[in-house]
Amino acid sequence: MINIESIKNYIGTITEDEFIELASKIYMITDFICDDYPKRKKWYFTKQLPATINGDKRNILFVRNPDNYNEIISMACLKRDEEEQKICTLYISDKYRGLGIGKAIIEESMRWLGTTKPLITFADYKLEMFKPIIDKYNWKLTEIVSGLYNDRSQELCFNGTLTKNNNETVEKQLYKRLVRSLNYRIKNYK
Repeated sequence: MINIESIKNYIGTITEDEFIELASKIYMITDFICDDYPKRKKWYFTKQLPATINGDKRNILFVRNPDNYNEIISMACLKRDEEEQKICTLYISDKYRGLGIGKAIIEESMRWLGTTKPLITFADYKLEMFKPIIDKYNWKLTEIVSGLYNDRSQELCFNGTLTKNNNETVEKQLYKRLVRSLNYRIKNYK
């Protein structure tokens, strides 16, 4: 059985130092994604964590290694407000993939968010990794955003949008991207 925990359950039940240590361990398993999201560390410690502690609109779920209580092997940062129900971060350590942990944490995330179609975004080069989840829950690509977090990848948005007042359909966004790509190839073909 996979035990999904909420960091909210530790507020006021452990010392402040122990809480900071736990919050830091949860963060550290995803520190490497700062390559894609350069402001992620600041966001986690100044926005996500404080809002989780002080309110009911954010949460952080995590899974410990059943063989090593001190090792965090999966986490999800969640946001639930009037505008969006979003999985902000989702990660399962490589060596624990394929064991049902992803399914369990996603389903608990959707339960907490109150929707089976949460907004979730990720870099375009991670599409293959997320494809089984997308297919299983029938999530729909709804927006593609360039240059939002970095200039190396497009951000794929499922079940919602990141930009406000975007009137372009995904098909139109893909068409424009294809045209740019073809123009680049034609221009550079010799």
